[in-house]
Amino acid sequence: MRAMSRGPDSSPPNSLAMAEVAYLLIVLDRGTPVAVAREVRKVPGVVDAHVTMGDFDVIALVEHVETKGFPTVAAAVQQIEGVSKVVTCVVVNP
Repeated sequence: MRAMSRGPDSSPPNSLAMAEVAYLLIVLDRGTPVAVAREVRKVPGVVDAHVTMGDFDVIALVEHVETKGFPTVAAAVQQIEGVSKVVTCVVVNP
C-alpha cells in the first residue's frame, strides 16, 4: 500500500478546503484495476483512488466546490477504458 502525504491540515494533498465530498464506486468490465485507478487519479476533482475487493473494483474520493460538479467527474471516469459502471455516493454531514 502506498503512503499518502498529507497537507498541513491533515487533508490529502489534492484536497480542496471546504469542499463537498463524494465517493465514486467503480465497476470494471476489463482492464486491470491498478491501471484504471491510476487513470482515475488523473481526472480533475479526484483526490485519490484505491483498488478494492468486492462488488466494486475501484473506489475514488472526489471533492468539488458544489455537489452539482460530481456528475461531470463521474462522466469523465465513465469514459476511461474498462469502466462499465460508476455509482456516485455523496457524503452528507449531519
